[in-house]
Amino acid sequence: MRTFGEIRIANSLNISFLTKYKSNNQKTMHYKFQLPGFPASNFEMETSVWTGKSKLLMDNNPIEQSKEKGKPFLIPSSVGIISKAYPKQPLNDFAPTLEIDGEKYLIVEPLKWYQTFIGVLPLVLLFMGGGVGALIGLLSTLTIFNIFRKMGNAPAKYFKVTGVILCAFLLYFAIAAFVLNVIK
Repeated sequence: MRTFGEIRIANSLNISFLTKYKSNNQKTMHYKFQLPGFPASNFEMETSVWTGKSKLLMDNNPIEQSKEKGKPFLIPSSVGIISKAYPKQPLNDFAPTLEIDGEKYLIVEPLKWYQTFIGVLPLVLLFMGGGVGALIGLLSTLTIFNIFRKMGNAPAKYFKVTGVILCAFLLYFAIAAFVLNVIK
């Protein structure tokens, strides 16, 4: 894989990735990328952090989404052929992929296995504290994955991730101690 500033090119997939960034309202995540079947077009996918719903833009124009099963995006080619792009959500990551003609295309680079492992550590709170633990763990995991996806130096990322994990566990134990004191 070669890196050119903010653009990363994955040679094996022939897909260009641009860094992901948050919009001003911090409720959607934006992914900029290119697809092999549309070399002259730039794509952007906006995904809601809360609902998971996605919008696809091609050269800053919204792409129509079909009502049929799987709700594919209908991407027009330069010769008038419509390709169906099905948004998929991988189990090990919160970044979406697109499936076109049975082939999956990554929107962003996948996290390394150890980043995924570190990112799901706060989900241990699910088993410790039911709903409260699940909420804290899930929000922490989303935050960690977002930190890993941003451009920047690795030591700063891991420092922030360590802080998020510590804060998640401290918040959980503080809430648990508060609830136990109220019950007494």
